[in-house]
Amino acid sequence: MSLLPLERITPADDVAETLRDEILSGYFPPGTGISDAEVSGRLGVSREHARGALARLEREGLLVHSLHRGLEVVRISVEDVRDLFATRRTLELAGLEAMVKQRPNDDVWLQAAVTSMTEASKAENGRAAIAADAAFHLAIVASTSSRRLRTAAEAALRELRIILAVADRVACDLDEIAADHAGLMDALINAPAPSSRAALLDHLRRSESRALAVTRGI
Repeated sequence: MSLLPLERITPADDVAETLRDEILSGYFPPGTGISDAEVSGRLGVSREHARGALARLEREGLLVHSLHRGLEVVRISVEDVRDLFATRRTLELAGLEAMVKQRPNDDVWLQAAVTSMTEASKAENGRAAIAADAAFHLAIVASTSSRRLRTAAEAALRELRIILAVADRVACDLDEIAADHAGLMDALINAPAPSSRAALLDHLRRSESRALAVTRGI
């Protein structure tokens, strides 16, 4: 399950994918200005395709207009983090409710995400671990089979990845991240419904605390 499924229709989509990857990997930290002229010159594409790509990322919420700087990578505040996690709790609890009804079948997407996290940990690849983390939680929401809920979850997770991408300490926590999600997966699949709910809420609470700490340090 991909966090950011794309249909490549125009060259601007390819440019947008490159820029999105750069933003979510921390190449452009929050508040960094990005112009169509810079994108055109650096990537060797036309100004028209650069503008189309930037417009797409603005619609996705990764870029915003600043009064004096033009387009820049969105800045995430403490209030934003709290709002994003409130959104995540609503969406993921809905996903968990649907997931519980599907038992006793294991969820292959959760397992795939945990496997990816474990491999990323061994390779010390923080970027891949962050992507797998997002895919894990998107899989929970996807259990609802609601396209609109999934789209909302994608947007929230995308914003949070901007924060995690600039956290210097993420790479030190990869083993812990993988183990934590493996334990959560076991609870979501096998534990009684109240215990599964408690495990998910505890996981999100700890994740929110880490994201808040990172945000305050940016």
